[in-house]
This record gives sequence, structure tokens and C-alpha cells, in this order.
Amino acid sequence: MLSTYKRFIVANLALFLAAVCLLFSSTLQAKPQRIIALAPHLTEQVYALGAGDRLIATVDYADYPEAAKALPRIGNYQYISLESIISLKPDLVLVWKQGNQESLAQKLRALNIDVFVSQPKQLATLPKQLATLGEILGEPETGQRLSHYAEQQLEQLAQQYQSQRPVSVFYQMWYQPLRSISAKSWIDDGIRLCGGENIMAEAVAPYPLLSEEWVLSADPEAIIVAQWEFTHSWDKWPQLQAVKHNNIYQLDPDKAHRLTLRTLESVNTLCSMLDKTRKKTHSDKPSGTRAYTSEEKSSL
Repeated sequence: MLSTYKRFIVANLALFLAAVCLLFSSTLQAKPQRIIALAPHLTEQVYALGAGDRLIATVDYADYPEAAKALPRIGNYQYISLESIISLKPDLVLVWKQGNQESLAQKLRALNIDVFVSQPKQLATLPKQLATLGEILGEPETGQRLSHYAEQQLEQLAQQYQSQRPVSVFYQMWYQPLRSISAKSWIDDGIRLCGGENIMAEAVAPYPLLSEEWVLSADPEAIIVAQWEFTHSWDKWPQLQAVKHNNIYQLDPDKAHRLTLRTLESVNTLCSMLDKTRKKTHSDKPSGTRAYTSEEKSSL
């Protein structure tokens, strides 16, 4: 009787071990080996998580790190080639929920291709996305480590600057036509984290167009030019506080506008710029966002 019981235990133990081995094997096989990233910030995040060697394609302007420049391109912000994606036989496609990529994600899922959708709406989502993407890529430890690092950096910046005197800021994304950001863009989070007050925060559009007269009326203490070329015409108005006190600064747009670990570096730089402004500017005006009429709000 005992020998029969032992045989029963051994048989069940063998089945259990076989199931564990199968589960472990399936987990290994599930680790994506052919990855396509459809946004520069996603490409950069994959490399940061240690899975860059598994990327098989990306999009235009995905140029960091250096290794990313060698990847095949299958589209850009305006158009992604579905045919090119299918021909590369990916087992994971990383999509940016912007423009036409949402409908593209649905088409890929219909073809049984795994899809991860990145939807950065807040600066604070960076740590969570690094952790989530780390799990999906099969790099959970790296994901958790980078997530913790990002969270720590954001907390330190908040503790250092959020209690400081507010500094009014105009953030220039482009100059022809003149374009800025509102509170609906996650980039605004960095300004607020640094103790800044975006003069375009109340605009309806996330990236509103505006005239130079708007900026002259608001008279910000600092102007941030986040463009590849440090091009602006503000020196024509020496009465502007930002011009008078030499508070016009340049930010690297790739670091500032792609939600990656380098964004933390950019926010740190932004905080230093606003702190420098804070220390040398003594405004006679209350800082803050410009008060809009209802008609003005609807036009921005």
C-alpha cells in the first residue's frame, strides 16, 4: 500500500515539475525578440531598458542612442507603413497614442501582433511606464530600477523648487509660426515642478499658436526656447522682463519633448534656469498666467 502511495506522490511530483518547466519555458519564449518602436521616445526607452539589440525597426527622428540611427525606418509622425511592419514579422510593436497610431494599433491586434500603447499625459507617468515596459520586454529588474530612479529624481526636484517664489514663463516650442504649450501638455508639468507659471497654461489646445503681442502683454520673467536652433526675435522688445534681465534660455528639444530618462536631465536644467531667473529678477508685477477673455480662450 505504501509503495503505491509513494508511486502516486512521485508521479504527481514529476507532473508538477514538468508543468513548472513548461511554464518557465513559455515565459522565456514569450520574451519578445523582434520589436518595432513607432516613436523616438519609445526607441530610447527600449535601449535604456537593455533591449535595444532586439529592435528591428523604428521611425524617423529616432536618433538616440547612437545605435538607433542604424535601425530601418518604416514611417514618421504622419505616416506608418503597415505593410512594412507585417513584412518584418514582429512579436511586439510599441505604439505612441498620437495621430493615426491608435487605429494602427487596432489593425495590428487584429493580426494577432502584440501591441504596447504609450500615452504620456503627465511627467509623473514616466516611472510607471519604465516599470511596465520593463515587464513587457522581459527586463523587470531593470524596469523597476529605472522606475525607482526616475521617481526619486522627480521627488527631489519637487522638494527643492516647488516652495520657491513662482516665476512666470513663456515656453517657445517654435517661432514660425509662434507655438507654445498649455497645461494640457505634459511638458507643462516640468515648468510647474520647477516653481514656474506658464503664461499659456489656460489655452484650450495643448500646443497653441499665438502672436508676439500675447507674450508682450503677459511680460514673462523668463523665456524658454526649446528648439534645435536658438532662434527668436525677443531682443526687439527690450522692455520685456526676460530681455531686460537676460532671462532667455535654450533647452534641447529632444531631451525636453521625448518622455525618457533624459527628460529628467532637461527638467533639472529648466529648474536651474528658473532659479537663476528667480534670484536676479525682482518683478513689479505679480507673476502668473495671463488672464484670457472667453473669446481669446476659444481662439487658442
